[in-house]
Amino acid sequence: MGLTPALATAFLTACGEPAPGGDAEAVERASSALTAQDRLNLCAQDPRVIAGLVSAQVCAGADIFFRETFEGNGRSCGTCHPVANNFTIDVPFINALDASNPDDPLFVADNDADLAGLETPSLRAFGLILENVDGFEDLDKKFSLRSVPHTLSLALTITPDPADGSSNPPVHRTGWSGDGAPGDGSLRSFLTGAIKQHYPTDLARDPGVAFRLPTSQELDLVDSFQRSLGRLNELNLQQVNLADPDANDGRLAFMDPARGRCNVCHFNGGANHQTSGLNRNFDTGTRLAPLSPFDPEGDGVFDGGFGDQNLTTPTFDVLGDLDPATLTGFGNGEFNTPPVIEAIDNPPFFHTNAFGSVEAAIAFYTGPQFLASPASDELIAQFGTPITFGFNDINNMGRFLRVLSAAFNLDIAKQRLQAAHTLVNQFHDTRADVQYGLLNLARVEIDDVLELFSAPELATPLHPVAATRLQEAKSEIAAGLAATSWSQRQSRISTALSRVQNARDQFGSNINFQLGQGNLMY
Repeated sequence: MGLTPALATAFLTACGEPAPGGDAEAVERASSALTAQDRLNLCAQDPRVIAGLVSAQVCAGADIFFRETFEGNGRSCGTCHPVANNFTIDVPFINALDASNPDDPLFVADNDADLAGLETPSLRAFGLILENVDGFEDLDKKFSLRSVPHTLSLALTITPDPADGSSNPPVHRTGWSGDGAPGDGSLRSFLTGAIKQHYPTDLARDPGVAFRLPTSQELDLVDSFQRSLGRLNELNLQQVNLADPDANDGRLAFMDPARGRCNVCHFNGGANHQTSGLNRNFDTGTRLAPLSPFDPEGDGVFDGGFGDQNLTTPTFDVLGDLDPATLTGFGNGEFNTPPVIEAIDNPPFFHTNAFGSVEAAIAFYTGPQFLASPASDELIAQFGTPITFGFNDINNMGRFLRVLSAAFNLDIAKQRLQAAHTLVNQFHDTRADVQYGLLNLARVEIDDVLELFSAPELATPLHPVAATRLQEAKSEIAAGLAATSWSQRQSRISTALSRVQNARDQFGSNINFQLGQGNLMY
């Protein structure tokens, strides 16, 4: 979503510039010129803030996240974390963006000779971005290629578990290997590292020349926004009961130490360990997963995961050939545990986009790469046997996770529809653009659920009656967007909410999410 016309007018007026009149570049220039306090002042006028749906701090942090370029190459956090694509990018999104806007800042490396090494062909081919996670000493060879992790539910997933033996700092688990932020390694500091990595106007990356660094207030505001995204609570899978029998059996397999054992590392479908409730790094062998394009260009080191920044020679045997002369990566082989509830509708999976479906990702844990990994050894030491589950368990756990993800998506859709309903009741047609944005984003979440429930990997579609209700909800949303009066829009939103709730009710019981207010920003 771009800057809304009314806010664009306010931003440009505040900066002493004329109203945009549809000039998107002028809008972005004006927005980027704002100070943090300017944004807080403008957010005080946002209807979501006035109605008590969002705090001014979260509103201002969102505006920095989506629109501030820090005097760099035109990218913002929202370039690689677009709200309408679950805060990540993938090959279909990249292809569609390239077709509609080949000059988007995501493709700046293609259009600026000074930035030719900012990305590699893997961006378009695999959806992988270039990361100098181990330091900027050798840009031609010392880099990793990773998918873009979503930023949902970070408040629940970034507290490190000291039991994994990782160093402190980092004080938070950020990025795929848990060490994605510079300095103290906090989520607050992550923005500083992202600007240096992704925003520069040249690869020398000198602050004040290639970009500006964020102010302390900007760091605080973006941190507040990111902590307000997604959900704020964990489920209790022991109490969850799913209406689809196979999905409910998948729930039991997920928790069963004799079957899936998934609940050990993804406790209650999240990102934290069962024994501590904190986030651990593991070497699960994903660095050896099939289809993982470690280094398609053939001239970089392999991704060694956590640790070992700013060293000159590789320290880790990424390929596992046990030959000390062939150390090929920096790190200890460990990667961060992501929450599975959020991950399911964001394929491909793992840090290299190695698997295209949730079922394929589940099956990885019965394959040779995982079974030869230190993480597998740890589970064998705890339970006495390797993980073994068959095709039926894989399919049923896939159904289970699809339903959890769908419930999460529909709750966000309801949150956005309810917010739009509140705004139309309170403000009628004033700032209707905010209502339209929320309706469109609610529709995106519904589309995600319909895709989850009709995937070709499913032996039978999930909840076909619910899918029908969701199609009806989409029709109501479309009618609300086309309504010629606020009262008509209000009625259509009410009906859409009813249809979404009817669909959601069919999934089962005790799937209760508390949602962050950041989900209402774009």
